[in-house]
Amino acid sequence: MFYANPIPLDKKKHANFKLKRQDNYGFAQDSNSVPVAGFEFFEASRSFPIFFVKNQKENFIPIAILSLKQKGHDLGDTWEDAYVPAYVRRYPFILSSDGMVLFDSEAPHLQESEGDALFDAEGEASETTKEIVKFLETVDHGYRLTEEYCKALGEKGVLEPFQGQVKFPQGSVNLGDLYAINEKKLHEVLNETDVNEWFKKGWLAWSHAHLHSLGSMQEIFRRARKSGAAVAEPAAAE
Repeated sequence: MFYANPIPLDKKKHANFKLKRQDNYGFAQDSNSVPVAGFEFFEASRSFPIFFVKNQKENFIPIAILSLKQKGHDLGDTWEDAYVPAYVRRYPFILSSDGMVLFDSEAPHLQESEGDALFDAEGEASETTKEIVKFLETVDHGYRLTEEYCKALGEKGVLEPFQGQVKFPQGSVNLGDLYAINEKKLHEVLNETDVNEWFKKGWLAWSHAHLHSLGSMQEIFRRARKSGAAVAEPAAAE
């Protein structure tokens, strides 16, 4: 998502490149959801409902629902008053599977005229680049921990299709492709050893943050009304 042409960051080819920082997330304008890591659940839960979906490998991954539209959202380009997931904040940079720093060559963030230099006069990584790499590594590590968490949820069998349908005057949106934790079942299947392990790993906290986030569906409706979108307050929600 977002990356039109990711290429490796090279200290020779891009010696004069600078990062022009901007709080503009227009590159994500067509997204109605984005992946989130477990360490983000608490902050993200105030702005978005967090559900789980199955990827092409049938593995569960958590996503923040930005809107109930088939395409796009009502956050605008600045995402004012909403949490911005790390998946979005890391753009235009990303780590490859072998730890190489890549960037989207078509992103307007990088150029030679203005901004924070990526390399110093000796051609070494600047403090800006070091901060970027540290952030990318933190996020990447967070995703790996989240994969482990999702695998455990699947093995415990506590993720179930969300039995919900949001009804609008114009029609309805079926949420059956989304999965949520069955809280009652979670409490039943975790033994004392599991509880201690999940507590130490932060998984219990993540699970409760996910369940708390489901109440943020109203934030989606609020943003839709604020933007004047055609989607109105639901007539009913099940």
